[in-house]
Amino acid sequence: MRESRQRAGGRAVPETPEEFAAVQRQRLLRQADLPGTAGPRRRMDVALTGPATSAHEVRVSVLGPFLANLQESVSAVAQALTGRPTNAASIPRPIREMTALSASALFPSSFGVALYGPEREIPQDSLFPDLRGDLPTVLDDAVDTVLDVVDLSENTGRSDDRLAEQLVPLGQRAMKHLGALTAGLTDAELGLRLTWYAEGGRPRHSQWTPDGAQRVRYLCEHSEFQTPEVLSVTGWLGSASALRGTVEIRTDGGEIIRARTDEEITPRLGAYFGNRVEADVEVTTVRSAGGRERKNYAVVALRNA
Repeated sequence: MRESRQRAGGRAVPETPEEFAAVQRQRLLRQADLPGTAGPRRRMDVALTGPATSAHEVRVSVLGPFLANLQESVSAVAQALTGRPTNAASIPRPIREMTALSASALFPSSFGVALYGPEREIPQDSLFPDLRGDLPTVLDDAVDTVLDVVDLSENTGRSDDRLAEQLVPLGQRAMKHLGALTAGLTDAELGLRLTWYAEGGRPRHSQWTPDGAQRVRYLCEHSEFQTPEVLSVTGWLGSASALRGTVEIRTDGGEIIRARTDEEITPRLGAYFGNRVEADVEVTTVRSAGGRERKNYAVVALRNA
């Protein structure tokens, strides 16, 4: 079938939004005299939907904040997934760089834009260069988590408990940015269609209706983060992940505490694995809409007992 789509010059005519975006991007690279990507790049196709886009246009006052809030949401979620969630301190520069999204080309839709993740350099001495792009990245994890929130918010027949369980552990910063993202959508009466392309996996499709976005907005705006308190606990460090920045401590009282770790502690978790430890744990109580309380735990100091 593709042969029937050939131009006289031997090139296929793009017919899908994905093909159109790829052609546009290569054209921009050629015009700028830039090489192709050094390694596989992640891509997210984002289509704004709703009456406000019926003329295939959207106000800049809506589009600009939407893209900024989407970027901040992804970066904040990535920071929460790789260590201790924060509410004020700056997001580390490496996480910002690994989750940076760049707009590459518009594609036919109500109003659509293709966003690309950062280029990933593949060392020439890599033993398995073809597999490097298949490995999950911080950006993959962050986008998957955002799409999990989208999908849960669209399950209208269920209570908000599962959605809150997904949101609250991300911390105050991530919920603030997700709240701003959904506020912009609901105020403009816009929905979203998102497709995430990660190397080595199937595209993931999600759709966000204004009603689903409103559920997330409500939870983000009506969740109260109380002032954290620091408790000292003693017990056994039963599991630890330096990749995820998480630990599980069985206290002397039999309680199991699952906690994030401060970024200064995370690289040293291997030295404490399986040991009896003393930990200073920051406990943040979060009161969600409806009055239910949940607790976030973060280890801020760790030593062998």
